[in-house]
Amino acid sequence: MWILATVFSLILFFILLLAIPVDLRFSFKKEENFRSQARVEWMFGLVGKDLKRRKKEPKPKKKKKSKFQAGRHIKPLLAMVKTRGFIRRIIELIRDIRRVIEIRELILDLKFGLDDPADTAMLYGAVAPTALFANRCSPIKIRVQPDFEDLALEGSFKGNMRLVPIRLFKPITLFVLSPVTIRAAKNMVFEYRK
Repeated sequence: MWILATVFSLILFFILLLAIPVDLRFSFKKEENFRSQARVEWMFGLVGKDLKRRKKEPKPKKKKKSKFQAGRHIKPLLAMVKTRGFIRRIIELIRDIRRVIEIRELILDLKFGLDDPADTAMLYGAVAPTALFANRCSPIKIRVQPDFEDLALEGSFKGNMRLVPIRLFKPITLFVLSPVTIRAAKNMVFEYRK
């Protein structure tokens, strides 16, 4: 009986941990050079981690695979993608995950200029209505500023999002257990065994 109560309490504790939101804050800025920073926070900001890019070390050159070996890894993926309804199911999964993520703030600030001021004006005329629509109808704020004097591309992109991990359980479970995904996985395994 004690063992059952311990297991149940551990499962309940794990579910409660997954019910605590995770916040993601990021910013990208391009002026003369490119700067980026991102931070993931959990437990309402008590636990946080700054995400930094690591410098890549040069990898030693590998021997090229023959077309036969390379095709062995691509054909199963193609068989999975060719399964009827699988692409639609992937799009539904992305849409469901997008509904789970709460976008608190997205700000795009862009300044651009082309060689010819007339080209800059035409591009601005095409982009400005989209920015106006996005500013009115969503938490996305877009500010576009043309530069008729110089050839320029500067901007920044900032965001703040919140995700409750337990809310990912339903869309991922529905995706994994759907007949289309199971059929696609069977096709992939069958093609890999050939």
